[in-house]
Amino acid sequence: MILFWTSGLSIYLFLYIFKDKNADLRFIIFGSLFPVIFDSILYFFGLTNQNVYIGHSIFFTVSLFFIFMIATKRGSLFRANSLLFSIGSFFYLVLSFTWLNQSIILYPIFQNSEDIFSLAENYKTALGGIGILYLLFKFRNIQILKEFINTGKFTY
Repeated sequence: MILFWTSGLSIYLFLYIFKDKNADLRFIIFGSLFPVIFDSILYFFGLTNQNVYIGHSIFFTVSLFFIFMIATKRGSLFRANSLLFSIGSFFYLVLSFTWLNQSIILYPIFQNSEDIFSLAENYKTALGGIGILYLLFKFRNIQILKEFINTGKFTY
């Protein structure tokens, strides 16, 4: 459920902060899912014994951002979408409360410290419900959903 919260609110925060109605918001969504997907792949293939690992590190997210800034051509669509992806990943870290666990957010600095905060399951469900309600509000009808899937933009 937390993925609905982070995806829905990542879109909301991006539109509220940057006011860019022409951005392809699919990259915000994919970026907000990336830390979970990346860490799940590492865990699935046995590269780590934790399902929350390096993908949830602020250093990893900031490193991706800098790599995209350095390796992509200024003004290109690929760069713009890569930066949206990075913004989505950063929003995930904020909205999933990862920043409250220093051993994860500051990996590899604090590898062995105790988890100081754990979000209760009922809160995750409630936050997920808020995310679902926001997305349902944005996708009022099937035509808006189809347009979003094809273009990554909301029709207002």
